[in-house]
Amino acid sequence: MKNNVQKLAIFGGSFDPPHFGHIDIVKNLEKLFDGVIVMPAYTSPFKAESDDAALRYKLCKTVFSSDKTEVSRYEIAKKGVSYSVDTAAYFKKKTAADLYWVIGSEELTRLTEWRDIDRLKTLVTFFVVPRPGFDIVPDIVKALKKRKIKLKIAKFEGLDISSTRIKIDTAFGKTNSFVPSVVSAFAKKHKLFDPYVKYVKKLYEYGLKDSRIEHTYGVAVCGAELAKLYGANVHDTVVACILHDIAKSLDCSSYADKVDFKLFPEPTRHSPVGAFIAKRALGVTDEIAHAIYAHTTGSADMSLLDEIVYLADKTEAGRNYKEVYYFRYLCKFNKDYAMCRILTEVTAYFKNKDASARDSELTVAAIEKYKQLSDGVEPPEMPRRVFDDDAVAEEKPAEKPVKKFVSTGDEIKDIAYASAQELDLHKGKNIKIIDLNGKTIVADYFVIASVTSTTAVKALMNYVEDRLTKQFGIDPNKRDINSEWIALDYGSVIIHIFTEKMREFYNIERLWADGHNIVLYGND
Repeated sequence: MKNNVQKLAIFGGSFDPPHFGHIDIVKNLEKLFDGVIVMPAYTSPFKAESDDAALRYKLCKTVFSSDKTEVSRYEIAKKGVSYSVDTAAYFKKKTAADLYWVIGSEELTRLTEWRDIDRLKTLVTFFVVPRPGFDIVPDIVKALKKRKIKLKIAKFEGLDISSTRIKIDTAFGKTNSFVPSVVSAFAKKHKLFDPYVKYVKKLYEYGLKDSRIEHTYGVAVCGAELAKLYGANVHDTVVACILHDIAKSLDCSSYADKVDFKLFPEPTRHSPVGAFIAKRALGVTDEIAHAIYAHTTGSADMSLLDEIVYLADKTEAGRNYKEVYYFRYLCKFNKDYAMCRILTEVTAYFKNKDASARDSELTVAAIEKYKQLSDGVEPPEMPRRVFDDDAVAEEKPAEKPVKKFVSTGDEIKDIAYASAQELDLHKGKNIKIIDLNGKTIVADYFVIASVTSTTAVKALMNYVEDRLTKQFGIDPNKRDINSEWIALDYGSVIIHIFTEKMREFYNIERLWADGHNIVLYGND
Protein backbone atom coordinates (compact mmCIF):
# COMPACT_ATOMS: atom_id res chain seq x y z
CA MET A 1 0.00 0.00 0.00
CA LYS A 2 1.33 3.47 -0.91
CA ASN A 3 2.57 5.71 1.91
CA ASN A 4 0.46 8.70 0.91
CA VAL A 5 -2.87 7.00 1.66
CA GLN A 6 -5.13 9.29 3.69
CA LYS A 7 -8.34 7.26 3.74
CA LEU A 8 -8.07 3.48 3.95
CA ALA A 9 -11.08 1.13 3.69
CA ILE A 10 -10.83 -2.31 5.29
CA PHE A 11 -13.26 -4.84 3.85
CA GLY A 12 -13.26 -8.05 5.86
CA GLY A 13 -15.21 -11.26 5.52
CA SER A 14 -15.04 -14.98 5.01
CA PHE A 15 -15.14 -14.66 1.21
CA ASP A 16 -16.32 -18.23 0.89
CA PRO A 17 -16.56 -17.80 -2.02
CA PRO A 18 -15.62 -14.38 -3.38
CA HIS A 19 -18.50 -13.33 -5.64
CA PHE A 20 -19.71 -10.48 -7.82
CA GLY A 21 -21.29 -8.78 -4.82
CA HIS A 22 -17.85 -8.52 -3.20
CA ILE A 23 -16.28 -7.40 -6.47
CA ASP A 24 -18.90 -4.69 -6.90
CA ILE A 25 -18.24 -3.36 -3.38
CA VAL A 26 -14.47 -3.29 -3.93
CA LYS A 27 -14.83 -1.45 -7.24
CA ASN A 28 -17.00 1.16 -5.54
CA LEU A 29 -14.58 1.47 -2.62
CA GLU A 30 -11.70 2.07 -5.03
CA LYS A 31 -13.55 5.13 -6.35
CA LEU A 32 -14.03 6.57 -2.86
CA PHE A 33 -10.86 5.72 -0.94
CA ASP A 34 -7.12 6.12 -1.45
CA GLY A 35 -6.62 2.44 -0.68
CA VAL A 36 -8.59 -0.73 0.04
CA ILE A 37 -7.58 -3.70 2.19
CA VAL A 38 -9.48 -6.94 1.54
CA MET A 39 -9.18 -9.03 4.69
CA PRO A 40 -10.19 -12.72 4.43
CA ALA A 41 -10.87 -14.06 7.91
CA TYR A 42 -9.31 -17.23 9.25
CA THR A 43 -12.50 -17.91 11.19
CA SER A 44 -15.27 -15.36 11.50
CA PRO A 45 -17.07 -15.01 14.86
CA PHE A 46 -20.32 -15.59 12.93
CA LYS A 47 -19.23 -18.53 10.75
CA ALA A 48 -18.41 -22.20 11.21
CA GLU A 49 -14.78 -23.27 11.64
CA SER A 50 -13.04 -23.38 8.26
CA ASP A 51 -9.98 -25.31 7.06
CA ASP A 52 -9.74 -23.67 3.64
CA ALA A 53 -8.30 -20.30 4.70
CA ALA A 54 -5.17 -20.52 2.55
CA LEU A 55 -7.21 -21.38 -0.53
CA ARG A 56 -9.66 -18.53 0.11
CA TYR A 57 -6.73 -16.13 0.47
CA LYS A 58 -5.31 -17.33 -2.85
CA LEU A 59 -8.68 -16.82 -4.55
CA CYS A 60 -9.05 -13.33 -3.07
CA LYS A 61 -5.59 -12.43 -4.41
CA THR A 62 -6.70 -13.56 -7.86
CA VAL A 63 -10.02 -11.73 -7.79
CA PHE A 64 -9.36 -8.46 -5.95
CA SER A 65 -5.70 -7.38 -6.25
CA SER A 66 -5.16 -4.10 -8.10
CA ASP A 67 -3.15 -0.87 -7.87
CA LYS A 68 -5.54 0.35 -5.19
CA THR A 69 -6.51 -2.91 -3.47
CA GLU A 70 -4.32 -5.17 -1.40
CA VAL A 71 -5.36 -8.58 -0.05
CA SER A 72 -3.98 -9.00 3.46
CA ARG A 73 -2.81 -12.25 5.09
CA TYR A 74 -2.95 -10.73 8.57
CA GLU A 75 -5.98 -12.59 9.97
CA ILE A 76 -5.21 -15.86 8.19
CA ALA A 77 -1.59 -15.87 9.42
CA LYS A 78 -2.77 -14.99 12.93
CA LYS A 79 -5.23 -17.93 12.92
CA GLY A 80 -8.02 -18.37 15.42
CA VAL A 81 -11.25 -16.37 15.50
CA SER A 82 -10.83 -13.04 13.73
CA TYR A 83 -11.98 -10.00 15.71
CA SER A 84 -12.24 -6.63 13.99
CA VAL A 85 -10.85 -4.74 16.96
CA ASP A 86 -7.53 -6.64 16.79
CA THR A 87 -7.20 -6.09 13.05
CA ALA A 88 -8.07 -2.40 13.32
CA ALA A 89 -5.48 -1.92 16.11
CA TYR A 90 -2.84 -3.62 13.95
CA PHE A 91 -3.45 -1.30 10.99
CA LYS A 92 -3.70 1.76 13.23
CA LYS A 93 -0.08 1.13 14.20
CA LYS A 94 0.98 0.59 10.59
CA THR A 95 -0.55 3.67 8.99
CA ALA A 96 -1.48 7.26 9.75
CA ALA A 97 -4.47 7.00 7.39
CA ASP A 98 -8.02 7.36 8.63
CA LEU A 99 -9.47 3.82 8.85
CA TYR A 100 -12.93 2.96 7.56
CA TRP A 101 -14.36 -0.46 8.42
CA VAL A 102 -16.73 -1.68 5.70
CA ILE A 103 -19.89 -3.44 6.83
CA GLY A 104 -23.23 -4.38 5.26
CA SER A 105 -26.40 -2.77 6.59
CA GLU A 106 -27.40 -6.14 8.10
CA GLU A 107 -24.65 -5.64 10.72
CA LEU A 108 -26.11 -2.44 12.19
CA THR A 109 -28.57 -4.21 14.48
CA ARG A 110 -25.80 -6.21 16.19
CA LEU A 111 -22.90 -3.77 15.95
CA THR A 112 -22.97 -3.03 19.67
CA GLU A 113 -22.39 -6.76 20.29
CA TRP A 114 -19.05 -6.77 18.45
CA ARG A 115 -15.99 -7.62 20.52
CA ASP A 116 -14.72 -4.57 22.44
CA ILE A 117 -16.89 -2.16 20.44
CA ASP A 118 -16.00 0.76 22.73
CA ARG A 119 -12.36 0.40 21.74
CA LEU A 120 -13.10 -0.39 18.10
CA LYS A 121 -15.18 2.79 17.70
CA THR A 122 -12.10 4.88 18.59
CA LEU A 123 -10.08 3.21 15.82
CA VAL A 124 -12.43 3.27 12.82
CA THR A 125 -15.39 4.89 11.12
CA PHE A 126 -17.91 2.27 9.99
CA PHE A 127 -18.64 2.56 6.28
CA VAL A 128 -22.11 1.05 5.85
CA VAL A 129 -23.10 -0.46 2.49
CA PRO A 130 -26.91 -0.76 2.17
CA ARG A 131 -27.99 -4.31 1.36
CA PRO A 132 -31.33 -5.34 -0.20
CA GLY A 133 -33.67 -6.59 2.51
CA PHE A 134 -31.76 -4.90 5.34
CA ASP A 135 -33.07 -1.37 5.69
CA ILE A 136 -31.04 1.26 7.49
CA VAL A 137 -33.34 2.18 10.37
CA PRO A 138 -32.94 5.82 11.49
CA ASP A 139 -33.57 4.96 15.17
CA ILE A 140 -30.76 2.39 15.13
CA VAL A 141 -28.39 4.86 13.46
CA LYS A 142 -29.32 7.49 16.03
CA ALA A 143 -28.68 5.07 18.93
CA LEU A 144 -25.28 4.09 17.53
CA LYS A 145 -24.24 7.70 17.06
CA LYS A 146 -25.36 8.42 20.62
CA ARG A 147 -22.77 5.86 21.69
CA LYS A 148 -20.23 7.83 19.63
CA ILE A 149 -19.94 5.10 17.02
CA LYS A 150 -18.98 6.89 13.82
CA LEU A 151 -20.97 5.91 10.73
CA LYS A 152 -20.83 6.87 7.08
CA ILE A 153 -23.55 5.50 4.79
CA ALA A 154 -22.48 4.53 1.27
CA LYS A 155 -24.31 6.16 -1.59
CA PHE A 156 -24.25 2.88 -3.52
CA GLU A 157 -26.20 -0.31 -2.74
CA GLY A 158 -24.68 -3.77 -2.55
CA LEU A 159 -25.90 -6.50 -4.86
CA ASP A 160 -28.39 -9.02 -3.50
CA ILE A 161 -25.86 -11.86 -3.44
CA SER A 162 -24.62 -13.88 -0.49
CA SER A 163 -21.96 -16.56 -0.13
CA THR A 164 -24.43 -18.69 1.80
CA ARG A 165 -26.98 -18.51 -1.02
CA ILE A 166 -24.32 -19.62 -3.50
CA LYS A 167 -23.50 -22.65 -1.31
CA ILE A 168 -27.18 -23.51 -0.89
CA ASP A 169 -27.69 -23.29 -4.66
CA THR A 170 -24.68 -25.57 -5.19
CA ALA A 171 -26.03 -28.16 -2.74
CA PHE A 172 -29.45 -28.24 -4.44
CA GLY A 173 -28.00 -28.36 -7.95
CA LYS A 174 -29.21 -24.88 -8.86
CA THR A 175 -27.35 -22.96 -11.51
CA ASN A 176 -26.09 -19.55 -10.48
CA SER A 177 -23.99 -16.90 -12.13
CA PHE A 178 -22.87 -15.03 -9.05
CA VAL A 179 -19.20 -16.02 -9.09
CA PRO A 180 -16.50 -15.36 -11.70
CA SER A 181 -15.51 -18.34 -13.82
CA VAL A 182 -12.07 -18.43 -12.20
CA VAL A 183 -13.75 -18.94 -8.80
CA SER A 184 -16.06 -21.67 -10.14
CA ALA A 185 -13.14 -23.56 -11.70
CA PHE A 186 -10.97 -23.19 -8.60
CA ALA A 187 -13.78 -24.31 -6.29
CA LYS A 188 -14.52 -27.36 -8.41
CA LYS A 189 -10.85 -28.37 -8.54
CA HIS A 190 -10.34 -28.05 -4.78
CA LYS A 191 -13.84 -29.21 -3.74
CA LEU A 192 -14.59 -25.92 -1.99
CA PHE A 193 -17.78 -24.20 -0.87
CA ASP A 194 -20.05 -27.25 -0.75
CA PRO A 195 -20.72 -27.80 2.98
CA TYR A 196 -24.38 -28.67 2.45
CA VAL A 197 -24.20 -31.22 -0.36
CA LYS A 198 -24.10 -34.23 1.97
CA TYR A 199 -27.28 -33.10 3.73
CA VAL A 200 -29.22 -32.63 0.49
CA LYS A 201 -28.12 -36.09 -0.67
CA LYS A 202 -29.69 -37.54 2.48
CA LEU A 203 -33.04 -36.01 1.54
CA TYR A 204 -33.08 -38.10 -1.63
CA GLU A 205 -31.95 -41.19 0.28
CA TYR A 206 -34.96 -40.79 2.58
CA GLY A 207 -37.34 -40.51 -0.37
CA LEU A 208 -38.35 -36.84 -0.38
CA LYS A 209 -40.38 -35.86 -3.43
CA ASP A 210 -39.15 -33.15 -5.80
CA SER A 211 -41.85 -30.73 -4.60
CA ARG A 212 -40.75 -31.23 -1.00
CA ILE A 213 -37.10 -30.77 -2.01
CA GLU A 214 -38.04 -27.46 -3.65
CA HIS A 215 -39.84 -26.37 -0.47
CA THR A 216 -36.77 -27.34 1.55
CA TYR A 217 -34.57 -25.22 -0.73
CA GLY A 218 -36.86 -22.26 -0.08
CA VAL A 219 -36.71 -22.84 3.68
CA ALA A 220 -32.90 -22.96 3.60
CA VAL A 221 -32.69 -19.68 1.66
CA CYS A 222 -35.23 -17.98 3.94
CA GLY A 223 -33.57 -19.39 7.06
CA ALA A 224 -30.18 -18.03 6.03
CA GLU A 225 -31.66 -14.56 5.53
CA LEU A 226 -33.39 -14.63 8.92
CA ALA A 227 -30.23 -15.90 10.62
CA LYS A 228 -28.34 -12.89 9.30
CA LEU A 229 -31.15 -10.58 10.34
CA TYR A 230 -31.27 -11.95 13.90
CA GLY A 231 -27.55 -12.59 14.35
CA ALA A 232 -27.76 -16.39 14.55
CA ASN A 233 -25.24 -18.99 13.38
CA VAL A 234 -25.94 -19.14 9.64
CA HIS A 235 -24.30 -22.53 9.02
CA ASP A 236 -26.28 -24.32 11.75
CA THR A 237 -29.45 -22.63 10.56
CA VAL A 238 -29.02 -23.82 6.98
CA VAL A 239 -28.26 -27.39 8.09
CA ALA A 240 -31.39 -27.46 10.29
CA CYS A 241 -33.50 -26.01 7.49
CA ILE A 242 -32.25 -28.56 4.96
CA LEU A 243 -33.02 -31.44 7.32
CA HIS A 244 -36.28 -30.17 8.82
CA ASP A 245 -38.49 -32.38 6.61
CA ILE A 246 -36.12 -35.32 6.11
CA ALA A 247 -38.72 -37.74 7.53
CA LYS A 248 -41.69 -36.27 5.65
CA SER A 249 -42.05 -39.19 3.21
CA LEU A 250 -41.47 -41.95 5.77
CA ASP A 251 -43.93 -44.17 7.59
CA CYS A 252 -43.30 -42.63 11.00
CA SER A 253 -45.12 -45.44 12.80
CA SER A 254 -42.11 -47.65 12.09
CA TYR A 255 -40.14 -45.45 14.51
CA ALA A 256 -42.62 -45.87 17.37
CA ASP A 257 -40.13 -47.93 19.35
CA LYS A 258 -37.46 -45.22 19.00
CA VAL A 259 -39.41 -41.96 19.21
CA ASP A 260 -42.01 -40.77 21.73
CA PHE A 261 -45.02 -39.41 19.81
CA LYS A 262 -47.06 -38.47 22.89
CA LEU A 263 -46.73 -34.71 22.24
CA PHE A 264 -47.11 -34.92 18.47
CA PRO A 265 -50.43 -35.22 16.59
CA GLU A 266 -50.31 -37.41 13.49
CA PRO A 267 -49.43 -34.74 10.88
CA THR A 268 -46.45 -33.51 12.94
CA ARG A 269 -44.72 -36.82 13.71
CA HIS A 270 -42.12 -36.38 11.01
CA SER A 271 -40.58 -33.71 13.28
CA PRO A 272 -39.34 -35.96 16.12
CA VAL A 273 -38.49 -38.70 13.62
CA GLY A 274 -36.51 -36.20 11.55
CA ALA A 275 -34.63 -35.08 14.66
CA PHE A 276 -33.84 -38.70 15.49
CA ILE A 277 -32.54 -39.41 11.97
CA ALA A 278 -30.51 -36.21 11.79
CA LYS A 279 -28.84 -37.04 15.08
CA ARG A 280 -28.20 -40.73 14.36
CA ALA A 281 -27.43 -40.68 10.62
CA LEU A 282 -25.70 -37.32 10.29
CA GLY A 283 -24.40 -36.56 13.78
CA VAL A 284 -25.88 -33.08 14.00
CA THR A 285 -25.66 -31.14 17.23
CA ASP A 286 -28.39 -31.26 19.86
CA GLU A 287 -29.30 -27.67 18.95
CA ILE A 288 -29.88 -28.52 15.29
CA ALA A 289 -31.80 -31.68 16.21
CA HIS A 290 -34.09 -29.69 18.51
CA ALA A 291 -34.83 -27.16 15.76
CA ILE A 292 -36.01 -30.06 13.58
CA TYR A 293 -37.96 -31.51 16.52
CA ALA A 294 -39.87 -28.26 17.16
CA HIS A 295 -40.41 -26.99 13.62
CA THR A 296 -44.07 -28.06 13.35
CA THR A 297 -45.38 -27.59 16.88
CA GLY A 298 -43.12 -24.98 18.42
CA SER A 299 -42.39 -25.26 22.13
CA ALA A 300 -42.01 -23.10 25.21
CA ASP A 301 -38.24 -23.56 25.26
CA MET A 302 -37.43 -22.56 21.67
CA SER A 303 -33.93 -21.29 20.99
CA LEU A 304 -33.20 -18.62 18.39
CA LEU A 305 -32.29 -21.41 15.95
CA ASP A 306 -35.62 -23.16 16.65
CA GLU A 307 -37.51 -19.93 16.01
CA ILE A 308 -35.76 -19.24 12.72
CA VAL A 309 -36.43 -22.73 11.34
CA TYR A 310 -40.09 -22.45 12.37
CA LEU A 311 -40.50 -19.03 10.73
CA ALA A 312 -38.60 -20.01 7.59
CA ASP A 313 -40.76 -23.10 7.15
CA LYS A 314 -43.92 -21.00 7.28
CA THR A 315 -42.77 -18.03 5.19
CA GLU A 316 -40.35 -19.32 2.53
CA ALA A 317 -40.78 -17.88 -0.95
CA GLY A 318 -42.69 -20.91 -2.28
CA ARG A 319 -45.54 -20.40 0.21
CA ASN A 320 -48.42 -18.50 -1.37
CA TYR A 321 -51.29 -18.48 1.14
CA LYS A 322 -52.94 -15.09 1.66
CA GLU A 323 -51.40 -14.19 5.03
CA VAL A 324 -47.83 -15.11 4.10
CA TYR A 325 -46.97 -11.62 2.81
CA TYR A 326 -47.90 -10.12 6.16
CA PHE A 327 -46.09 -12.86 8.05
CA ARG A 328 -42.89 -12.14 6.10
CA TYR A 329 -43.23 -8.51 7.06
CA LEU A 330 -43.72 -9.43 10.72
CA CYS A 331 -40.49 -11.46 10.73
CA LYS A 332 -38.62 -8.23 10.03
CA PHE A 333 -40.76 -6.14 12.36
CA ASN A 334 -40.63 -8.18 15.59
CA LYS A 335 -39.58 -11.81 15.90
CA ASP A 336 -41.58 -12.61 19.04
CA TYR A 337 -44.73 -11.03 17.65
CA ALA A 338 -44.22 -12.94 14.38
CA MET A 339 -43.93 -16.20 16.33
CA CYS A 340 -47.10 -15.44 18.28
CA ARG A 341 -49.19 -14.57 15.24
CA ILE A 342 -47.95 -17.41 13.05
CA LEU A 343 -48.27 -20.07 15.75
CA THR A 344 -51.80 -18.90 16.55
CA GLU A 345 -53.05 -18.59 12.98
CA VAL A 346 -51.43 -21.77 11.66
CA THR A 347 -52.99 -23.71 14.56
CA ALA A 348 -56.40 -22.17 13.86
CA TYR A 349 -56.08 -23.02 10.17
CA PHE A 350 -55.51 -26.72 10.85
CA LYS A 351 -58.33 -26.79 13.42
CA ASN A 352 -60.70 -25.36 10.81
CA LYS A 353 -59.48 -27.88 8.29
CA ASP A 354 -59.97 -30.81 10.66
CA ALA A 355 -62.23 -30.17 13.65
CA SER A 356 -61.09 -33.43 15.24
CA ALA A 357 -57.40 -32.41 15.19
CA ARG A 358 -55.91 -32.03 18.64
CA ASP A 359 -53.57 -29.25 19.68
CA SER A 360 -50.14 -30.33 20.77
CA GLU A 361 -49.31 -29.41 24.34
CA LEU A 362 -46.08 -28.03 22.89
CA THR A 363 -48.00 -25.62 20.67
CA VAL A 364 -50.31 -24.46 23.46
CA ALA A 365 -47.29 -23.70 25.64
CA ALA A 366 -45.48 -21.96 22.79
CA ILE A 367 -48.44 -19.69 22.01
CA GLU A 368 -48.73 -18.72 25.66
CA LYS A 369 -45.01 -17.93 25.84
CA TYR A 370 -44.97 -15.71 22.75
CA LYS A 371 -48.17 -13.96 23.81
CA GLN A 372 -46.36 -12.92 26.96
CA LEU A 373 -43.19 -11.93 25.10
CA SER A 374 -45.10 -9.78 22.62
CA ASP A 375 -47.54 -8.33 25.12
CA GLY A 376 -47.96 -4.63 24.43
CA VAL A 377 -46.56 -4.79 20.90
CA GLU A 378 -48.73 -2.76 18.55
CA PRO A 379 -49.61 -4.82 15.45
CA PRO A 380 -47.95 -3.02 12.55
CA GLU A 381 -49.76 -1.96 9.43
CA MET A 382 -47.84 -3.31 6.51
CA PRO A 383 -46.68 -0.72 3.97
CA ARG A 384 -48.56 -1.06 0.70
CA ARG A 385 -45.42 -1.59 -1.34
CA VAL A 386 -44.46 -4.78 0.51
CA PHE A 387 -47.91 -6.34 0.57
CA ASP A 388 -47.21 -8.44 -2.50
CA ASP A 389 -44.13 -10.50 -3.23
CA ASP A 390 -43.31 -7.61 -5.49
CA ALA A 391 -43.89 -3.89 -5.37
CA VAL A 392 -44.72 -3.79 -9.05
CA ALA A 393 -47.77 -5.99 -8.55
CA GLU A 394 -49.40 -3.28 -6.43
CA GLU A 395 -48.65 -0.43 -8.82
CA LYS A 396 -50.79 0.65 -11.71
CA PRO A 397 -49.11 0.25 -15.07
CA ALA A 398 -47.33 3.38 -16.19
CA GLU A 399 -49.61 5.80 -17.95
CA LYS A 400 -47.92 5.90 -21.31
CA PRO A 401 -49.01 4.78 -24.75
CA VAL A 402 -49.05 1.01 -25.00
CA LYS A 403 -47.76 -0.30 -28.27
CA LYS A 404 -50.35 -2.36 -30.05
CA PHE A 405 -49.24 -5.91 -30.66
CA VAL A 406 -49.38 -6.76 -34.33
CA SER A 407 -48.73 -10.34 -35.39
CA THR A 408 -46.12 -10.77 -38.09
CA GLY A 409 -47.13 -14.35 -38.85
CA ASP A 410 -43.69 -15.48 -37.67
CA GLU A 411 -44.49 -17.13 -34.32
CA ILE A 412 -40.93 -17.01 -32.98
CA LYS A 413 -40.63 -13.29 -33.70
CA ASP A 414 -44.12 -12.72 -32.29
CA ILE A 415 -43.14 -14.43 -29.04
CA ALA A 416 -40.11 -12.14 -28.73
CA TYR A 417 -42.13 -8.97 -29.38
CA ALA A 418 -45.05 -10.03 -27.15
CA SER A 419 -42.68 -10.60 -24.25
CA ALA A 420 -41.04 -7.22 -24.87
CA GLN A 421 -44.44 -5.56 -24.90
CA GLU A 422 -45.36 -7.20 -21.58
CA LEU A 423 -42.08 -6.11 -20.01
CA ASP A 424 -42.67 -2.56 -21.23
CA LEU A 425 -46.22 -2.54 -19.88
CA HIS A 426 -45.02 -3.45 -16.38
CA LYS A 427 -42.17 -0.95 -16.15
CA GLY A 428 -39.28 -2.96 -17.52
CA LYS A 429 -36.47 -0.62 -18.53
CA ASN A 430 -34.04 -0.46 -21.44
CA ILE A 431 -35.81 -3.33 -23.21
CA LYS A 432 -33.86 -4.73 -26.14
CA ILE A 433 -34.73 -7.41 -28.69
CA ILE A 434 -31.62 -8.97 -30.20
CA ASP A 435 -31.96 -10.93 -33.45
CA LEU A 436 -29.49 -13.81 -33.17
CA ASN A 437 -30.18 -15.31 -36.61
CA GLY A 438 -26.92 -16.71 -37.94
CA LYS A 439 -24.98 -15.77 -34.81
CA THR A 440 -25.63 -18.72 -32.50
CA ILE A 441 -27.56 -21.97 -32.28
CA VAL A 442 -28.59 -21.06 -28.71
CA ALA A 443 -31.70 -19.11 -29.78
CA ASP A 444 -33.20 -16.94 -32.50
CA TYR A 445 -33.93 -14.00 -30.19
CA PHE A 446 -32.81 -12.62 -26.85
CA VAL A 447 -35.17 -10.22 -25.09
CA ILE A 448 -33.44 -8.25 -22.34
CA ALA A 449 -34.89 -5.89 -19.73
CA SER A 450 -33.74 -4.18 -16.54
CA VAL A 451 -35.68 -3.59 -13.33
CA THR A 452 -34.92 -1.45 -10.30
CA SER A 453 -35.33 -4.06 -7.56
CA THR A 454 -34.86 -7.76 -6.91
CA THR A 455 -38.55 -8.18 -6.15
CA ALA A 456 -39.44 -6.77 -9.56
CA VAL A 457 -37.34 -9.46 -11.27
CA LYS A 458 -39.74 -12.20 -10.16
CA ALA A 459 -42.85 -10.13 -10.77
CA LEU A 460 -41.96 -9.41 -14.40
CA MET A 461 -41.15 -13.07 -14.92
CA ASN A 462 -44.69 -13.93 -13.81
CA TYR A 463 -46.23 -11.32 -16.11
CA VAL A 464 -44.29 -12.58 -19.14
CA GLU A 465 -45.02 -16.23 -18.44
CA ASP A 466 -48.73 -15.53 -18.03
CA ARG A 467 -48.84 -13.52 -21.28
CA LEU A 468 -47.05 -16.14 -23.36
CA THR A 469 -49.12 -18.98 -21.91
CA LYS A 470 -52.38 -17.19 -22.69
CA GLN A 471 -51.39 -15.92 -26.12
CA PHE A 472 -49.29 -18.80 -27.47
CA GLY A 473 -50.12 -21.72 -25.17
CA ILE A 474 -46.46 -22.19 -24.22
CA ASP A 475 -44.48 -22.56 -21.01
CA PRO A 476 -40.73 -22.09 -20.67
CA ASN A 477 -38.56 -25.14 -21.28
CA LYS A 478 -36.33 -23.99 -18.46
CA ARG A 479 -36.16 -21.27 -15.84
CA ASP A 480 -32.84 -20.11 -14.42
CA ILE A 481 -33.85 -18.13 -11.36
CA ASN A 482 -31.66 -15.97 -9.16
CA SER A 483 -32.69 -12.95 -7.14
CA GLU A 484 -30.78 -10.60 -9.47
CA TRP A 485 -31.34 -12.31 -12.82
CA ILE A 486 -33.98 -14.58 -14.32
CA ALA A 487 -33.71 -16.29 -17.71
CA LEU A 488 -36.82 -17.81 -19.30
CA ASP A 489 -35.84 -20.24 -22.03
CA TYR A 490 -38.55 -20.80 -24.64
CA GLY A 491 -36.19 -22.57 -27.03
CA SER A 492 -35.99 -20.10 -29.89
CA VAL A 493 -36.55 -17.11 -27.59
CA ILE A 494 -34.70 -16.51 -24.32
CA ILE A 495 -35.89 -13.69 -22.06
CA HIS A 496 -33.46 -12.15 -19.58
CA ILE A 497 -34.70 -9.95 -16.73
CA PHE A 498 -31.89 -8.30 -14.75
CA THR A 499 -31.42 -5.85 -11.95
CA GLU A 500 -29.57 -2.89 -13.41
CA LYS A 501 -26.29 -3.72 -11.66
CA MET A 502 -26.32 -7.35 -12.70
CA ARG A 503 -27.09 -6.41 -16.30
CA GLU A 504 -24.10 -4.09 -16.27
CA PHE A 505 -21.91 -6.98 -15.08
CA TYR A 506 -22.87 -9.40 -17.84
CA ASN A 507 -23.46 -6.92 -20.65
CA ILE A 508 -25.12 -9.44 -22.97
CA GLU A 509 -25.69 -6.74 -25.58
CA ARG A 510 -21.94 -6.35 -25.98
CA LEU A 511 -21.54 -10.06 -26.61
CA TRP A 512 -24.34 -10.46 -29.16
CA ALA A 513 -25.14 -7.09 -30.71
CA ASP A 514 -23.32 -5.77 -33.77
CA GLY A 515 -25.25 -2.52 -34.15
CA HIS A 516 -27.62 -3.85 -36.79
CA ASN A 517 -29.45 -6.69 -35.02
CA ILE A 518 -30.81 -4.90 -31.98
CA VAL A 519 -34.17 -3.18 -31.45
CA LEU A 520 -34.81 -0.88 -28.47
CA TYR A 521 -38.40 -1.47 -27.40
CA GLY A 522 -40.56 0.97 -25.44
CA ASN A 523 -40.35 4.61 -24.45
CA ASP A 524 -37.21 4.69 -22.28
